[in-house]
Amino acid sequence: MGSLSIFQYQVGGTMLHVLDTRFKLVLMALASITVLNASTWALLVMSSVVVVLCLYIRLPLLLAARELRYFFILLLMVFVARVLSTPGEPLFQIGFITIGKQGLVEGAIVCWRFLLVVALGLVFISTTRVSEIKRSVAWFFQPVPGVPEKRVATMLGLIVRFIPVIFKKAGEVTMAQHARCIGSRKNPFFRLKIFTIPLLRSVFRDAGNLAMAMEARCYSEHGAIQVAAASRNDWILLIAGSSLCVVALFG
Repeated sequence: MGSLSIFQYQVGGTMLHVLDTRFKLVLMALASITVLNASTWALLVMSSVVVVLCLYIRLPLLLAARELRYFFILLLMVFVARVLSTPGEPLFQIGFITIGKQGLVEGAIVCWRFLLVVALGLVFISTTRVSEIKRSVAWFFQPVPGVPEKRVATMLGLIVRFIPVIFKKAGEVTMAQHARCIGSRKNPFFRLKIFTIPLLRSVFRDAGNLAMAMEARCYSEHGAIQVAAASRNDWILLIAGSSLCVVALFG
């Protein structure tokens, strides 16, 4: 049985699952902009909304934390870099390294913002089918001259589909290395090389097999874009979500 992944559609019947994907894309963009530019109190409001959404769609938080472990390491590196590069009133000093209050606050807020953006993306991915994302992206780019909207939508759909595949391959490579006791090697660059090369080789091989399969089935991007009309509930949720973002951003 294949392992579950947080980076894929989770079947459900909530309002977010049935909300028009075009509106979800707009709301996610607005919420991300708000999170990256809002004040501290607005971040508290947006955090409460994100937590409620995660609980509402029953997002598996433990699975999400496990699969985002490398992202947490990245956040830690960002936090340390922010602490060391932000001038301010020093709290304590370790050798030639000075830790300031402003650096700690700025680092925590930056990591907080990034974590909320990722959480919004998980909510969107968990409640939206890839086929709906493709149709919505093609619909948005259709009026733009010179942009092959169907090709862009197909590429985006393939990227979204390949995210869980990459994580699955990474898990397989990790288990194979543990079986060969590669994790006991002290050189981190050697472990990174031994991990990266097999992973990229496996991913590129799957991508090539997918391209050949699409060619064998005479895949064509020339087709009608069929998007269902938005309902009244879609417009209500769009207006409510947009109003919350505007208030949080400018209030």
